[in-house]
Amino acid sequence: MQRITRRGFLRAGAVAAVATAGGCASAPRFRKPGDRLRMAFIGSGGRGGANLKEFYDLGEQVVALCDVDGGRLERSAKSVRERCPDVRTYQDYRELLDKERDLDAVVVSTPDHMHGAAAIAAMRKGCHVYVEKPLVRTVWEVRRFDEVARACGVMTQMGNNGNGSDGQRRQIEILLSGVLGEIREVHVNTDRPIWPQGLDRPEGSDPVPPELAWDCWLGVAPERPFKKDVYHAFKWRGWFDFGTGAMGDIACHAMSPFFRGLRLSEVVSAETVKTTPCFKETYPCATTVRVRVRAEGQQRPVDVYWYDGKTAPGNEVCAKAVAMWGRMPGGLTVIGSKGTICNDKLCLEGESKFVGVSQHEATREIPVTLPRVKGHHWEFAEAVRGGARPFSHIDHSVPLTELVLLGCISQQVPGELKWDARRGRFTNSAAANALLRPHVRDGWEIG
Repeated sequence: MQRITRRGFLRAGAVAAVATAGGCASAPRFRKPGDRLRMAFIGSGGRGGANLKEFYDLGEQVVALCDVDGGRLERSAKSVRERCPDVRTYQDYRELLDKERDLDAVVVSTPDHMHGAAAIAAMRKGCHVYVEKPLVRTVWEVRRFDEVARACGVMTQMGNNGNGSDGQRRQIEILLSGVLGEIREVHVNTDRPIWPQGLDRPEGSDPVPPELAWDCWLGVAPERPFKKDVYHAFKWRGWFDFGTGAMGDIACHAMSPFFRGLRLSEVVSAETVKTTPCFKETYPCATTVRVRVRAEGQQRPVDVYWYDGKTAPGNEVCAKAVAMWGRMPGGLTVIGSKGTICNDKLCLEGESKFVGVSQHEATREIPVTLPRVKGHHWEFAEAVRGGARPFSHIDHSVPLTELVLLGCISQQVPGELKWDARRGRFTNSAAANALLRPHVRDGWEIG
């Protein structure tokens, strides 16, 4: 029998009290170092398949798999049966969470619109959760996710995998050092979307494939007919009801290092300053979004510019970069009062050329202050075994996701949208406020 220390007894009692107050069915289980985690996976294709492989290769116990696509579900189960022959399969995550009573952790890798419902239900069962990016689809859900995670005392990790790399942690240490001075602007771009968007809903319907549980795929979203090759699989991301477009797909990766390294916090406003034609149900094909964000230690907010649809910052953004490379490079540019970083190159005031950040004399003595880990998935698993809090836990994932989702709302509602972070509402747009909460169909309530 495992010996229970006084400290462990008091900790368990405190967590149980908080969990009960938050409506959680049970307190979370923390395993001993070296124990295999008992895990369930909701969503097993795309990122779900990648996450399944990561945790399987770490040696964790795959207890249950859930996927609305029965064919994909069976293929995923077959891939883990060599070591986990008793893995059970489900097409409805609600059934999985009802029947599987001794899970340690749940991995959620569904389309965006189901992240919140599945993850919150799992946390209320006392399960630690690893959730693909973006954490959830709406601002109401991100705040509810935060509330439930704190009440239930669980470990969480958003799937922005770069957070587990040595390179990103070194980038954060350099930004935290203040070498760039007061930050004025950040520019970040992506080649996404690589899926259809900027289109209207097609008319009519098609027969639902026998292996697809279409009602479970829709989940919380408004009911609509199935159309072949329109939503499932992977073509859902550009639809407002199901995804968060290019910004939701990539910004939680691309913005993560500077969000932490510049100590960004509350959003002040969000505006899509440039866009291709808008559509009723899908994101535009290309946009430029400006989100103004407060930064700790600065009076002036930082202007964060996001470019998607293969667009990039204009040459007026940084003359030194244009002089060196002939045009403004894509990727990440951080502009401060004392210097500029373009991707992995640094140029300080008074200098004419960019040099490698790690080779620049101004960064050589910046100390290593952040822990290095074996990987993003490993870090989450170790946290469930009583290790350190994950790097993309709610203290980071929640405010970062809120910034991204406010930018997504600006892609749907024109004009500068002014945000009151304390009240969780826009002060100047009823249309934008209407997008803060998700549509939830009967039977798919979010806890």
